[in-house]
Amino acid sequence: MSVPVVRLNDSETTGTPTISQPTREWLLERLGQVLEIAMERVTNTKTSAAHRMKWSRIVIASGQACNSILRDAEIETLKQQVKELKELATVKLSDEQADDQDGDSETQTND
Repeated sequence: MSVPVVRLNDSETTGTPTISQPTREWLLERLGQVLEIAMERVTNTKTSAAHRMKWSRIVIASGQACNSILRDAEIETLKQQVKELKELATVKLSDEQADDQDGDSETQTND
């Protein structure tokens, strides 16, 4: 099973070694598999009570990890949306200022 990775640095252009991290999608997929296995063990009547407790902890930890990954992805999306809105607002403000200046220069020439 190959792990899709995100390249954090390009060693050819920066001279620093490339660091690879698994993608969010890959991590979420693996965590989903862990959750499935753990839930099977927790709900299996043949699993001892002590092992059910251990598998329950794995379910909780996997769920928390999924939530963390998803929250981080949502935060990045929101940051990107804010950046785009700021850019749009800046462009609109620039256009309005340019329109105002054009209007001022027309009224000065008509006087």
